[in-house]
Amino acid sequence: MFRLDHLCLGVRDLADGVRRIHAETGLAYYDGGAFAAGIANTIFPLGGDAYLEVEAVTVPAAEQEPEVAWFDRVVADGDRWMFWSLRADTLEEMTAVAQRLGGEVARVPGRVQPDGTQRVITTAPGPGRALDTCWRRGLPNWFYRADPATNPDRGLTGHGERGAAVTRLEIGADTGELAEHIGAETVDRLPLAIVPGRPGVHAVTVRTGSGREVTLRRDPAEL
Repeated sequence: MFRLDHLCLGVRDLADGVRRIHAETGLAYYDGGAFAAGIANTIFPLGGDAYLEVEAVTVPAAEQEPEVAWFDRVVADGDRWMFWSLRADTLEEMTAVAQRLGGEVARVPGRVQPDGTQRVITTAPGPGRALDTCWRRGLPNWFYRADPATNPDRGLTGHGERGAAVTRLEIGADTGELAEHIGAETVDRLPLAIVPGRPGVHAVTVRTGSGREVTLRRDPAEL
């Protein structure tokens, strides 16, 4: 079974972006750490083992690797949804996905948490394939988490109200292509709304622990 894992929102400046998103939604968050290439992130738990990661480049332009410089250009004019990802319940399910897409299941270094812990992620369809195979078409890639206790949605937060559930996820994509990509049963299970416009995430609505619903709406990145 496939479930919503996370959404990525790119911002120009991390502290400013987090401040604005918290002011707009009231959602709680915590420092997620940083990737070796020079991108840092903050985690907003959304409930149901799904989360929002807000990311920004943290190194000067002269020190940026090509992928990081590309990210910085994408968010030059403001916040942009970068991608969304699903989570497979089993490694066998994700292996089948990777084979179907002509890729592989890869274990690669993720972010280093503020406590110094190096996270390792298991993902498909593999390094260098998600952008063209998935994200540019508004489609998700996949993750697998062997230990649910390490899911970022379960991290300790402050500064607001935790999300309890994603109740609506607006995606720009071809309906038939999306169903073929993730399976019709997954389309039916997730709170998806297919909307016109550029491929990618357009908005997410979250129900908080108090029953309040908040919507975060931004433009998808031009990938």
